[in-house]
Amino acid sequence: MRRKPPFISESLRAQFKAIVVDVMALVPKGSHANYVIIDPTVPDPEGVFPGVPIYTGQSADIAQRILAHLRHAAVVPPDRGQLYARMAALIHAGSMPIFRILQVHRTRAQCLVAETTWAQRLLRSKAQLLNTSPDQSRILTRSSVRRMQRVGLFALTLDEADRVGLGLQVRCRGGCQSITVQPSSLARRFGERMTFRGVRQRLKRCHACGDANGFRLQPAAVSKTGWKAPEGSTLGLRYRDGGWFYRAEPDDLAHHELAANKQCASHSEDHGEYV
Repeated sequence: MRRKPPFISESLRAQFKAIVVDVMALVPKGSHANYVIIDPTVPDPEGVFPGVPIYTGQSADIAQRILAHLRHAAVVPPDRGQLYARMAALIHAGSMPIFRILQVHRTRAQCLVAETTWAQRLLRSKAQLLNTSPDQSRILTRSSVRRMQRVGLFALTLDEADRVGLGLQVRCRGGCQSITVQPSSLARRFGERMTFRGVRQRLKRCHACGDANGFRLQPAAVSKTGWKAPEGSTLGLRYRDGGWFYRAEPDDLAHHELAANKQCASHSEDHGEYV
C-alpha cells in the first residue's frame, strides 16, 4: 500500500523552503554537490562550522535532497535511522538543522570520489557523522579509502561513465581473456541507466570458461559527439598500472582547510586492483 504523505504544518514548510533557497544560492544549475548537515546545539570541536557535522552526502538535485531529509525528520514518529531521530529532536526543539555546501562539481563521478574524502576529513576532525556506509562512518586507512572510492565509482550509470571517459576492464581470473569495454557498447546491451555495479553482477562469470571475472575502471574513448575523454587529473584520478584511480591522503587533510573552493584531495600513489 502506498504510504500517505506526512502532514507538515505551513510554518515548517516555510522554514524548509527558506533553508533550500539559502543553500541553492551557492549551487549552479546542473551541478553535483557535496553537502553536510550540522547540529547547531553542539559546538564543532574545531570551530569551523556553526555546530557539529552529523551527516555528509552528495546529490545532483540538492534542493530535493534537503527537502527529503527534512520531511523524513518532520514526520511523527520520524523515519527510521539515527540521523532522522536527531534531526527530529532539533526540529521539535525549534533548532533547525543547518545545511552547508562543501564542494560543487560538474559531474557525478567527481562528486562520488569527493564524498569519501569529505567524510574522512570530518571524521578525523571529531565530527559525529551518522552515515551508515563504511567509508563515511569510521576512519579508514589510506589504502581502504582509495579502494572505497574506486568501488564508489561503480555506482555510475553507463551514460555518466561514457561522458567522463571511463570504461570497464573485464578480466577472467582463470586467465583466458581480458577486455576493456566502452560504456556505449555495454549500454546497447543493458541500457544507459544500467550502472557499472549492475554490469558487474551480470558479467560475474566468464562466458568462455565459467570462472569468476575481475573488474577495473579504465580510460575509454567517449562516444558522445563533442565530448573529449578527460585527463586523469580532471577526475582527481591517477593513471597507474592500467587504470584511473583516485588520489587522496586523508591523513594530510586538515580540518581548517575545509572550503568549497579548495580541491578535496592531495597526491599519493596507488596500484591497480580488481574488485
